[in-house]
Amino acid sequence: MDETDKIEKERIKKLRSYDILDTREEAEFDQLVQLAAQICEVPFAKINFLDEARSWSKANYGNDIKETPREVAFCDQTIRNESHMIVEDTLQDERFKHIPYVTNSPNVRFYAGFNIKAEGYNLGTICVLGVEPKKLSGLQLQALETIASEIQSRLELKKKNKDLATISAFLEASVEAMLIVDPANLKIIRKNDSDLLSRLIEPKQSNQLTEIFSNSDYISKLQAWHEDGAEGSCSSETSLTDIKGEKVYLEVNTIQKYGKWMITLQNITKRRLAEDRLIEEKKLSDAIINALPSHFYMFDEGGNFIRWNQNIIDTTGFNENELEQMTPLDFFDGEDVERIQDYFSKTMDGFEGAIQADLVYKNGDTEPFIFHATAFENNGHKYLLGTSQSVAEQVEYQSNLKNLIKEKEVLLQEVHHRVKNNLAVISGFLQLQELISEDEHTKSVLFSNYTRVKSMSLIHEELYKANDFTGIEFDHYLEVMLRDLEEQMNPPEKDVNLKISSDSLYMNLNQAVPLALIINELVSNAYTFAFEGRSSGVIRVQLDVESDKISVVVEDDGIGLPENFKFEESPTLGTTLVMSYSDQLNADVHINSENGTRYKLIFENKKAQTGSSAHAVL
Repeated sequence: MDETDKIEKERIKKLRSYDILDTREEAEFDQLVQLAAQICEVPFAKINFLDEARSWSKANYGNDIKETPREVAFCDQTIRNESHMIVEDTLQDERFKHIPYVTNSPNVRFYAGFNIKAEGYNLGTICVLGVEPKKLSGLQLQALETIASEIQSRLELKKKNKDLATISAFLEASVEAMLIVDPANLKIIRKNDSDLLSRLIEPKQSNQLTEIFSNSDYISKLQAWHEDGAEGSCSSETSLTDIKGEKVYLEVNTIQKYGKWMITLQNITKRRLAEDRLIEEKKLSDAIINALPSHFYMFDEGGNFIRWNQNIIDTTGFNENELEQMTPLDFFDGEDVERIQDYFSKTMDGFEGAIQADLVYKNGDTEPFIFHATAFENNGHKYLLGTSQSVAEQVEYQSNLKNLIKEKEVLLQEVHHRVKNNLAVISGFLQLQELISEDEHTKSVLFSNYTRVKSMSLIHEELYKANDFTGIEFDHYLEVMLRDLEEQMNPPEKDVNLKISSDSLYMNLNQAVPLALIINELVSNAYTFAFEGRSSGVIRVQLDVESDKISVVVEDDGIGLPENFKFEESPTLGTTLVMSYSDQLNADVHINSENGTRYKLIFENKKAQTGSSAHAVL
C-alpha cells in the first residue's frame, strides 16, 4: 500500500469516527447550506462527505440529490486541495466540461467548495453551485470559509457530546467523590478514596468542608437548607480551583441521614466546557445571521415565530417580546394577508419561490419587500425558513422609468408628427412650384425632389401611426409609397403596369430611409426614361428576405441604358443618390441592361441598428 492509499484509508477512518454518514437531515446543517447559497447568490448549496465510492450529502439546498458517484463529483477534486477549489466556468475546465451534471440537468456552470477538516484530514466540503458562470467576491469567499469552519465546529461538538453522554451515564451510575460531614462543625467525618478529592484537598489540609468550598457559596446554601429542615436533597452546580490552580466544575448533591450530610461530587467540567462551546457557537451563528443584509426569519408549522435576526427588529420596530407573539400574517394588511397565507401554506407543502408584498411596520408605515422561503423538516416537525429584502428603490425606479418611457414616446410621437407635417408642406411647395414652372427641366427637377420628400414624409407618417419610433413594417410602407408614385407618374397615354412583390419585413429606421429613397429614385427613372417611344411596359419591384439578408430588385422591360453607360460615372443627382445610399447600406449593387434595365441590391438586415445615420438623411 503506497502513501496515498494510507492517507486515504486514515481519512475514511477519521470520517467514520464522526458517525455522520447516512444520518437524517438536521436543521442546523440545512440552515447553513441555505445561508451559503443566499450569501453567494446561487441556486444550489450542499454539505458533502466523501467515503470510498460516493459523495454523500448531509444537507441540500436547491435540489434533493443525496449521493453522487465519487468519480464525477466536484468535491472529489476539492478534497485533494488544501483548503478550497473554485471553478468559475465548468465548460472551460477540462476536468468537468463532460461530466453529466454539467452537460445535463441541472447544467452546473459554477462551483465553489471549501474543505471540512478534522485533524488534518479533508472529510468533505461545503459547496455552492450555479447554472451560470460566476466569480465570488472576497466577502463571499470569506463567508463560505467561515461556514466551513462552523460545520467543522459542529461536527466536533456532536462527537464530543456523544462522548460526553457516555461519560455522563457512567458518572450518574457511580460516585466520583463522597463525603460524610457533620453539619454542626462542618467537619468531614469520612471520604472515599477518589482522584477528584485528591485534586481538591491537599494532604496537609484538615478535614474541614470549608477548605474544599472556600471560594464557593455552596456552604451557605447547605446551611440554609439545613435550617429549613433538610428535606429532600440540596443540589447545585459550582466551580472550584484545584490544588494546581485549574478550574473544576462540579455537580454537588447532598442528602441528610442520621444527622449527617452525605455529599456526592461529580466532575462535570467536560460537560460545562461543551455547553460553553455551544453557547459560543450559537453566538457565531447569530453573528452570521445578523450580518445578513436582509431579514432572516423562521416559523414553525403553526405560524409561531421561532427565530429572527436583528434587521427585523431594527426595520419593523417590534421588540423581541412582541415578535414572539406574532405570526406571518401579523406583518401584512388588506389583500396581502390572503396572499401571504396562501404562500405560507404552499411553501410548507414544498413550493419554492418568492412573493412580493407590503410589509407593515409597527408605526403603520408600509414598504414593499420580496420574500423567499423554504420548508424543512426536523424531528417530525416542519419549519419555514426564509429571507426578505426591501425593493422600495426598485419599485420607485420602475415607476419612474415607466413614466419616462411614456413621456419619451409622447415626445417622439409629437416630433414625428411635426416632421411629417413639415415635410408635407415642403413637398406641397415643390409640387406647386413644379405646376407653375414653364421650363421642362426645372419642372422635372422639382418633381423629382417632390417625390423624394414625399417618400420620407410617408416614413414619418408610418412611425406616427404605429407608435414605434425605431422601425417600420417596410412591406406595407413600400406598397403605399409606390402606389402613390404610380398615381403621380404613370403617363395617361401609356399602359405602364407597376408590379410589387415583398416579403414581410420589419426594418430599422437607419436602413428604411435610404432604401426607400433608392427605390423611389429607380422607379421614378423607370417611369421617366424606360418607355420612350413605347406605348406600354412593366415595372417590377421585388423584395426578398432570407435569414439576415435582404435582396431588392427594381427592373423594367423598357429600352435599357445607353450604350457604354456607367452608372457610377453618371453626373446626375439621381444616380449620385442611389450610389451614396447603397454605400450607406453597405449593399452589393448589380446592374443589367439586357431586355430593359435591372437593378439588384443585396445587404445585411441589421434589425437592432441604432445611431444617427438615418437622422442625417432626414
